[in-house]
Amino acid sequence: MKKHTQPDLDRGFPETDEPRGPMYHRSSYGEPAYYAAAYGGEPGDEEGIDLLKLLRVLLRRWYTVAIFLVVGGLAAWLYGQKATPIYQAEAELEMSVRRPKVINSQAVYDDTSSSMSDTDAIINTRFAKFRSPAMERMAIEEYQKRFPGEERSVQALSYYVRENISWSKDRRSNIVRVSTLSPDPRFAAQLVNVLSFCAGALMIQENQALSDGAVQWLHAQVEEQRSSLDGVEKQLATLRSSIQLDSLGQRKDALGAALNKVAAEKSTIENKLEARKATYDFVVEILTEKQDVEKLPSGLPKEAEINALITVWRKARNELEKCTDTYTEHHPEYQRLHTEERRARKEVEDFIAISGEAIKNEIRLLERQLEQLVRRVETMEQESISLEQKLVNGEQQLISLERRREAADDAYRAILQRMEQARMSADENTAFINIIREATIPRNPVKPRKLVILALGLFIGTLFGAGLAFLIEFWSDKITLVGDLKDLNLNILGTIPSQKNVETRRDLATIGLKDKFSHVFEIFAGINTLVSADRYKDRTHVILICSVMPGEGKTISSCNLAISSALNNTRTLLIDGDLRRPRLARIFGIKEEHASLLEWLSADDGSLDCEHLVNHDVHKNLDIITSRPSRNVNPAELMGRAKLRELIEWGRKNYDRIIIDSPPLGMVGDSHALANQSDSVIVVSRIGKTKKRALKFALGRLVELDATVLGCIANDVPHSLAGMFKGAHDGYSYGYGGYGAYKSYGREDDA
Repeated sequence: MKKHTQPDLDRGFPETDEPRGPMYHRSSYGEPAYYAAAYGGEPGDEEGIDLLKLLRVLLRRWYTVAIFLVVGGLAAWLYGQKATPIYQAEAELEMSVRRPKVINSQAVYDDTSSSMSDTDAIINTRFAKFRSPAMERMAIEEYQKRFPGEERSVQALSYYVRENISWSKDRRSNIVRVSTLSPDPRFAAQLVNVLSFCAGALMIQENQALSDGAVQWLHAQVEEQRSSLDGVEKQLATLRSSIQLDSLGQRKDALGAALNKVAAEKSTIENKLEARKATYDFVVEILTEKQDVEKLPSGLPKEAEINALITVWRKARNELEKCTDTYTEHHPEYQRLHTEERRARKEVEDFIAISGEAIKNEIRLLERQLEQLVRRVETMEQESISLEQKLVNGEQQLISLERRREAADDAYRAILQRMEQARMSADENTAFINIIREATIPRNPVKPRKLVILALGLFIGTLFGAGLAFLIEFWSDKITLVGDLKDLNLNILGTIPSQKNVETRRDLATIGLKDKFSHVFEIFAGINTLVSADRYKDRTHVILICSVMPGEGKTISSCNLAISSALNNTRTLLIDGDLRRPRLARIFGIKEEHASLLEWLSADDGSLDCEHLVNHDVHKNLDIITSRPSRNVNPAELMGRAKLRELIEWGRKNYDRIIIDSPPLGMVGDSHALANQSDSVIVVSRIGKTKKRALKFALGRLVELDATVLGCIANDVPHSLAGMFKGAHDGYSYGYGGYGAYKSYGREDDA
């Protein structure tokens, strides 16, 4: 058998076959679909919540929602009738603040220009104390004092004050509301009025305690400031005696005078040293460069002796110059005078050298003296700096202590003054309560709110009913809408509406022979027109009509599609392939004596040929091969034989179209053998009966067999608001149904 690809009903068949795995299937729209493990559609192709679909579920199961709606409303009404009425008593108070002279345990004077935030803080603090245990004890005592005849225990009153009293404060004003809920309206009003009174009394106690506490705090502060002032004065006296600023000043002045004297002496030594260094440098220059000794500076050691030697040298030089005019250089007299002149000059130079050594020693002495004076000056300067630092630090410490003493004295005097002022304002109220409206005995209860309870009961009942409807819908696992079939990538060939006015299934299966203008038959005519198109001829020669389970309308669909094909002048062969429960003979009134397909398949003698199986008396262009059930033959063993293939091939040669009524896909394997012999498969699904999981599994098996699923006929679509709701979206708005269930095999009751 040649394998076929899935036809595209919108675009025609593909030009070439595509490689496919065992789980591959091409949808009727030409899009690939991959069945999941349970053959449940494309993985990852889940959509979000469809609100219209949910609405259709509610419309279809409206009775479930209605039952819970009634139950919820009835329960709410009963609760409202049986519930104990609760009354509310309320009083209004006004909190105000008179600016205190003592705030937050600190004695201060404040004026009327204080910020609103401070006032709010005081009021909020006092408001928070209305829920304190002190308020609870005060209210219990006051209530027992006012109403001694009432038999209410302390525990009961404590519970009401602690748990059933509501305090609220207006954000935009200082209005405080106190209220309570109670089944006894008189008790509620009495308790609220007692609490209003106790709120004012509590404020008076708080104000008094605040004033007394402030005075006590100020008294402690006075003693503390007095002790602090005494301590500062002692520190000041001790510092003055230890620093002795006058003595340090005198020492600094004396040290300054001595430093000036030493500095002057140092300057003198430096000048003298510079002079002696200059003289020594000149003497060295005379001796080394043999300059004229007559240019010696004054101030040399033994200057008189040097001048006497210079005089002797000058005399000898003059005599030598005179001799030069008379004698030559080789004359003895000239030689004598020349020797005396050199000896005299040598004596002068030697004496000058001795004077230079004396000057050098004097320079060394002056340098040592200068070094001593420098060290002395540095020592005195450091001592002067140290004295200056001591004086500055001492003065700063004295100034700091003086300031501390002044501040302590000012604080001490201020606290004394404030303590006197606090004593004067000890009886002044900083915050007080004014009762604007007292609580009156309420006449109308505030609970239960019957309308609210009724609305809530109806809402909860509707919610539970809708939830149960959705749960039932989920667990029922049935095809309920045409859109459910489209979600499985099935092409909807037609939708068959419910037929309540048809008496039997035989009438519905042969409706085309009796009334070819009926609405149901026109739908099958449209399906026949679709599958008869030229582009589908190669895939619609042999068509297998099947369903997942019995009672879904496959036999009726097979009969009407065959009748429509015959009326269209197409030579059509209708084969009853349901060998276990054949129905075509009874529907078309064929006698039992006629040859049976089951017998022909099981016979091995070849006594009957294919032509003997055909019944030609039903209608023009429509021939039928029927069968009769037998308990002695197992149809599953016959479907795989070559005779079935031989019958199909014979039909291909002699008929334009062969339509096979198949057994259910989900119960027996006969339909799988028939699917292998067919060109295409049309699945019939009955709305409200076909199981989704079973249909997915059956489609998966067809994909494994590489069968071409031409599309699906939606059967028993209800003609109601729930069935028509999605008409504009799906393109179909009619339903089908009205006949009973497909019973067990061997029963003569359905098709």
